[in-house]
Amino acid sequence: MSAPEPRSVLAHAMPRGRHGAGGDHPVSIRERRVAVVQLQARKGREGDVATAIRSGLGLELPPPGRATTTGELAAIWIQPGAWLLLEPWREVDALMRKVDKACHEAAGIAASLVDQTGGKAVLRVSGRHARAALAKGCRVDLNARVFKPGSAAVTPIAHVNVVLAQADDAPSFDLVLPSSFAGSFTEWLLKSAGEFGYVIE
Repeated sequence: MSAPEPRSVLAHAMPRGRHGAGGDHPVSIRERRVAVVQLQARKGREGDVATAIRSGLGLELPPPGRATTTGELAAIWIQPGAWLLLEPWREVDALMRKVDKACHEAAGIAASLVDQTGGKAVLRVSGRHARAALAKGCRVDLNARVFKPGSAAVTPIAHVNVVLAQADDAPSFDLVLPSSFAGSFTEWLLKSAGEFGYVIE
């Protein structure tokens, strides 16, 4: 089944512009338009799948608690033998086809793929106070000494299961969450960021 073009599920909840408290360092929040594919290695085939993705896409599949990128393609570890692959959305099924081709050409039927584009919302939260805003509802220790660029976790944030990855030192964080909970999660996020001020891009 083809994945539909991702539509914003948050446009109504994210009015563009500056909001909340004043200050020189507002939190930046934006919805990312990306394709999302879940890659699950079959039992005992994790090494084959990692080799296939490395050879076909030039991407190293990360170990537990980590995320990796090459160009615009990213992989986030989500559970043993499973990763989320993300890439800016261009056309229906483009990422799915690319990952499927890489896996089958190098490893045969070594993995199962599910296009999650329509079922996930992806937010980018960044800025000096992004860590503090997220930490209010997050069970993971986001202290910069332990959670750094390339760190990733699957954790409840504000009672919503989120795949969280730190993208850079800004710091910037990518949050992947079920689209059905995106509205209520964003409502919490905006309230949490309000004391620092925030900009919706």
